[in-house]
Amino acid sequence: MATETKMSNGDVKKGGKSAEETMSMSELLEKFKSELESAGQDDNAEFNALRLCSQDPYPGDAEKAEEEEAWLQEHSYTDPAWMMERERDPTAAAMEAEVAQVLRDTGSHEKALEHFTLALELDPGVLDYWALRAQANFTMKNYREAFRDCISVHKDIRPVAMWKIGGRVLSSLGQYVLSEVWLRRASRLTEGNDYEALLLFQQTRIHRFYDPLTEGTSVQVRFTKYGRAVFCSEDVEEGQELFRDTPVISAQTDDSARAHPACSHCAVSLLTAEDYFGLDTFRKMNKAQKAIIKKAWPKVTSYPCPHCKREKYCSLECRTHAWRQHHCHLCPSINPPAAKLYDFCAKGTTQEKGMWNSMFSPMIMARIWANILTRVKELGVKGEPTKDDWARAKEPYRRFLGFGVSGFVKQIPKMLKIMQAIFQNTEIKYKIDELEFERRYYQVACNVQSFGPPCVTWHEFVAEFHRTSRPGENHRRVAQEMRGEPKDVTFGGLYALQSSLNHSCDKNVDVMDGMVDGKPGVVIRAKQGIKKGGELYTTYIDTSMQRPQRRAWLYRAYHFWCECERCKFEGDDCSICTQCEKKAPKDEPFSVCSRCHRAWYCTPKCQKVAWKAGHKKICKAWPST
Repeated sequence: MATETKMSNGDVKKGGKSAEETMSMSELLEKFKSELESAGQDDNAEFNALRLCSQDPYPGDAEKAEEEEAWLQEHSYTDPAWMMERERDPTAAAMEAEVAQVLRDTGSHEKALEHFTLALELDPGVLDYWALRAQANFTMKNYREAFRDCISVHKDIRPVAMWKIGGRVLSSLGQYVLSEVWLRRASRLTEGNDYEALLLFQQTRIHRFYDPLTEGTSVQVRFTKYGRAVFCSEDVEEGQELFRDTPVISAQTDDSARAHPACSHCAVSLLTAEDYFGLDTFRKMNKAQKAIIKKAWPKVTSYPCPHCKREKYCSLECRTHAWRQHHCHLCPSINPPAAKLYDFCAKGTTQEKGMWNSMFSPMIMARIWANILTRVKELGVKGEPTKDDWARAKEPYRRFLGFGVSGFVKQIPKMLKIMQAIFQNTEIKYKIDELEFERRYYQVACNVQSFGPPCVTWHEFVAEFHRTSRPGENHRRVAQEMRGEPKDVTFGGLYALQSSLNHSCDKNVDVMDGMVDGKPGVVIRAKQGIKKGGELYTTYIDTSMQRPQRRAWLYRAYHFWCECERCKFEGDDCSICTQCEKKAPKDEPFSVCSRCHRAWYCTPKCQKVAWKAGHKKICKAWPST
């Protein structure tokens, strides 16, 4: 089963029309603006990936930096740069540098390097010459010489350009921690105003953490102006599997849990025949009918938490893993305040004012905090955890960026109080203030992906029932009592690699439910052929909506204004020409594209221009909303 959309912090639905879907663009934006203002939020906040991404060191970086420094010394990168002694001649040096720059600009890098070296030998006190020669060496992949040029200038007077070159050299060598040190210094020297330094730092961090995840796949992660993005590392064909991913943390959605029991840890279906047919119906069946069902229904064994009985698992392995990961802090028998969270998830009171208003379960946030506490304990902390202890424990969740306007937590104060009570009653206290709650909320809202098992027990039952079906009253009775396909098992999970996919209203990949190492996860397949270097796009919303509704939902849920190819070449309504933006007379609306019905033009000329510019690529008969 494909899971086409991410869950959002808005109530995006796949079926039917909500009130928002029938609103105009202006009405939608006014509605969302009033909601933001009522919560004391700033609706003019802008997404800036480089500002959102921290440059803080990771726990353990100091030790890794020492290892990398030792590697540099072992491979002679820290030796002084070689230079011939010449009589100082600033005028001649300037002329050589000028010639070198002309040669460099025309692509003659080897000749340029010779003249940069001569300029440096004639006037070694000019820092720009060191930087120019370092850049020339780096361009020619003479990494050892480039780095020696950089360290030949004392760090107290080393210019920003050289810090950046040194950082790039170290990143190219795979010495990522030291690369971050150099690029962080470049950023701080410019007070964070050097875009290149900020970008180079994040690119290095991406290599450091994501290259191991994409090894053996057809993709690579890069850092763009929108943050992380996934690109093809080779040409791929339609239907080709690109990668598989498992969740770092997950939780079943509340409505799914009430309708379809599943392993609380891995999402495997635990639906029994009694659950499906209903206990009363099942009891009324005769022995022969029950025997038919029992024979066809796959064996389901569940292992509930021995303490609270609130959670069920498909195996002792899953139960043990869940206990260690988070449930030891959330089990109501161990932590009584957690009972309120479980009661809320079980009752489904999502419409209760001040409690909750998102499609994903609040349980996933609780599990993140609980997992952080587990990681603190695993560090062997005695007494109050230090700032570094907390940083180490939170490390797996740092890669999930979340962005949203401030003040949202004031809309759900009751849930905040529940979480605060839970984590003030744990062995190690975790302070859940408004800022921590809000940051974690947006982190989940901006990254959570729905998933479930690719096959549930009911599917197996139906296949076996039809295979072994025989004429007779008992088989007919069982068939008559079938209620159709049960509600999907739906979990929300945070995926390290899948969360890097960006949105497009005309996606080029499908996110499918699949098995990864024997457990449910997601499989990403190409929806169409994609060239090497092409970015992979999923979709965050129901894209059958018109452009105004799509953009409004994305703005509301993720706070960005969609400028994908589809949004560029679709219009809002018949009152404005999609191509030239000319306004239509009141009584003469513009003609609509006869194929997609999503663009309007004032003249055939505008339609032809738009068609050639890009409308042709996205024009198709979209499903009606």
